[in-house]
Parts: sequence; C-alpha cells; structure tokens
Amino acid sequence: MMQEQQYDIVTAMLQAVRDVLGDTFPEDAEKILEQTLRQEWGGQAVYVKKTSVDVEARALAIRTRYNMANRRQLQAEFGITRGHFYKILRGG
Repeated sequence: MMQEQQYDIVTAMLQAVRDVLGDTFPEDAEKILEQTLRQEWGGQAVYVKKTSVDVEARALAIRTRYNMANRRQLQAEFGITRGHFYKILRGG
C-alpha cells in the first residue's frame, strides 16, 4: 500500500528533524518547536523557496541551450512553466 502524502508542513518538518537527529531530538524541544511554528505560521499559505536551485545558472543554461524548437523539452527538464520560461528568456 502506498504511503499517504503528508500535507501538514509542520508535521513533515518535525519528521525530517527526527529522521536526521534521531534520539538526540528531545521530545520537549519538539513540542515547543511545533507549538511555536503553529502559533506563528498557522493558517497561512507559506512559500518554501527551493534553495538548491541556482537561479542564475539555470537561466544561463536555458538561454544557452534554447534553439527555438526545444522549449517544451527545456521546460520539462528544468521543471518550469511556459510563462516562467519566457520570463527567463526576457531576462527576468
């Protein structure tokens, strides 16, 4: 059976910390962290920026490799929308 996808970001974050720290993540610290995150961010739509993407390097790679016929291929490869693709071409 497939594992149900996690939609609660706080629970997902706490699980990720548990996975990394294991038994060294004190239960009381976990509860305080969860309470703080839920009080400060609860009910808000939160954008989580992908920090692993070097935006400038990606834009340069797209502009360099674009040959007027491979837009869809580059969009799929870089995981971007059509609008974002053209924004990159315009220099934005």
